[in-house]
Amino acid sequence: MIKNWTVTTQPVRHASDGVMMRERYLLNKTHANHKHSETLISIFGCAETSNRIALAGEQFRLNQHLYNRKGGRPLSSYAMEYCLTLPKGYRPTTAQWQSIVKDCCFALTKLCKLNKSEFAQYRQQIRAVLHQQAQTDTKGSGDHVHLIIGKVVGNRVLKELQQKKATKIIKLAFNQSVLKHVGIDCRSYDPIEREKGRRLSTWQYQHQKATEALEIEKLIEKMQTQFDKWLKAKEARDERQLKRQENRLLKAYEELKTKSTSPAQKENINKIKTEII
Repeated sequence: MIKNWTVTTQPVRHASDGVMMRERYLLNKTHANHKHSETLISIFGCAETSNRIALAGEQFRLNQHLYNRKGGRPLSSYAMEYCLTLPKGYRPTTAQWQSIVKDCCFALTKLCKLNKSEFAQYRQQIRAVLHQQAQTDTKGSGDHVHLIIGKVVGNRVLKELQQKKATKIIKLAFNQSVLKHVGIDCRSYDPIEREKGRRLSTWQYQHQKATEALEIEKLIEKMQTQFDKWLKAKEARDERQLKRQENRLLKAYEELKTKSTSPAQKENINKIKTEII
């Protein structure tokens, strides 16, 4: 069990040069850091998006120089980068990652309290690249998304994006979104290193846990469908159908009892059992 999936944050330094360096890095298949990467997939934005982030930063910096008579240090970071990482053994689809990134970005807009025009610009300054990692290698991380968000919208810098509370919010959003779209819960994940040989390797163990989590979700969905049929039979006073669905529900309940369900899942399962008994 872990508290959160992994999220790392860092400002993109060196002004517009830094933004464009990150753009080149994220899709560079030959970079030394990408030797464990199988596929690099652009899921939001493109090179033009990074250009927009850089231009917004340069415009703000120019205005700062022209109109800020109080002095102060010129803006040197135009974006924040968040890396959303899952352990090996988990491989959401590209569409699932897109949904996850949308949820995380939307959570941050609430923190920044954007007005309508700021929100429109914020949406145009989101760059995300998925790195699908080799699952059999013992080295390297699991699948992850590099998410770059422009800090300059309108006439202000979104300082909230680099505060600790932003990291806290995006971690929470990442946890909830992975559970919602992929069906895996960080609280039921057991980070464990195992020796090679007779015992499972780390990635095999994690893959096994991911498969089990998927089986649990399918069983719960099946149980919910059976419960809906049970309710209809009860309303129709169809004793034969009522008994059939009751037997199926109890069978599903016994099967789920042997699985490593989360506290929330256990609560829902027990509610259904209490209803039919």
